[in-house]
Amino acid sequence: MAGGGPLISIVMLCYNHERFVTEALDGVLAQSYSPLDIVIVDDCSQDRTADIVAAKLSALPDRSNIRFIRNPQNMKLLGAREVGIKAARGTFIVNTCDDDVMLPNMVAEMAKAWRAKGVSLVTANQEYVDADSRPLGRTLHDCDTPADDSFETLARDGSNACCAGASIGFEREIYETFGMPPAHLNNLDIMLPFYAYILKGAHFIRKPLLKYRVHGNNFSLSLVAERSDERERLRVHERIYYGHLAHSVVMHEVLDRLRLTMPARYRKLARKIRPLLTTQTTEMAKKLVRTRIELERFEASPG
Repeated sequence: MAGGGPLISIVMLCYNHERFVTEALDGVLAQSYSPLDIVIVDDCSQDRTADIVAAKLSALPDRSNIRFIRNPQNMKLLGAREVGIKAARGTFIVNTCDDDVMLPNMVAEMAKAWRAKGVSLVTANQEYVDADSRPLGRTLHDCDTPADDSFETLARDGSNACCAGASIGFEREIYETFGMPPAHLNNLDIMLPFYAYILKGAHFIRKPLLKYRVHGNNFSLSLVAERSDERERLRVHERIYYGHLAHSVVMHEVLDRLRLTMPARYRKLARKIRPLLTTQTTEMAKKLVRTRIELERFEASPG
């Protein structure tokens, strides 16, 4: 894509993925969109990840639009993300990690959707690959089926198609208005879309624009559940339901603050969204309790 569009930033977060980081960085550097601002944050990796990145960047003929930040101590996911967001100069910020691979047109396609739809956040479908970059024959969402990216679904169920943190891009205005999600939530996947709907909305692109790597150290609880035995799967589901319950409480609190900070927007949302948030809170609490009861029975059974 030729230059002339708004400046867009890529924030690539790195941590202990020396095996994958070169391919991930190649994906970032291959983006067709221009003008592009690239911020790479290594969160105090204990392996060779940071050294590999530094060597790769030093060999580039021009790195005027790239900054490499090495955190002196580990700041965890949200802390490291905020370092990158604060350093980013673009109006629109695309997050990525050092074990996933951006397809060359990812930023260009997201920028096109962002501007055409007039939304605050865009996410894209993901193709799943294994540790050796071999396709696993699946995507995050069926490419041929419309994905539900409505605010109502997010408020009622705790997630929708836009809750896909590995391929998420958002306007800087979201961060400037709401800041980072509370640290105890430990991710951006759910609250960033929630914040986006409060502003201008969010949009999901059905076309896969990212290779999402499935490997032994994935943090995705749904993937952990897939490879777990029955007992561990119950434990993972317990964590999932607790996480959704925690998010629903924070969503209620955000909506309460809107009464003071965005009264006009609050009046439009409160009647429609608040009952759905109440439904989410109730349903997640039920699932959490039922899973805990089932887990206790399982653990009390002989053998």
